Amino acid sequence: MADQETIPIGLETQNKVAEAIYLRWYSNGARHPRPWNEMPMEGKEPWRRVAKDAIRTFFASPEFQTLLDDVYDEGYDAAGKDAQGGNEGEAPR
Repeated sequence: MADQETIPIGLETQNKVAEAIYLRWYSNGARHPRPWNEMPMEGKEPWRRVAKDAIRTFFASPEFQTLLDDVYDEGYDAAGKDAQGGNEGEAPR
């Protein structure tokens, strides 16, 4: 797994996560947020930075590492079955 500092995080991904964080932050109804699509880029920038940090933290988390290990193991097991013809007739995942 790449070091968390070298994982490229696309701007589109950062903005989608930022929007989700922003909407979740204001979902309690105490405030009426400005619609995300109408917000100027300067208003979105702090949310994008929070999103980027959240994504990096998630990638570095033990939970994510365990998830990757489980997926890798599952794929490795499936590849072994393929080599032995054990996945014949199974629907792809």
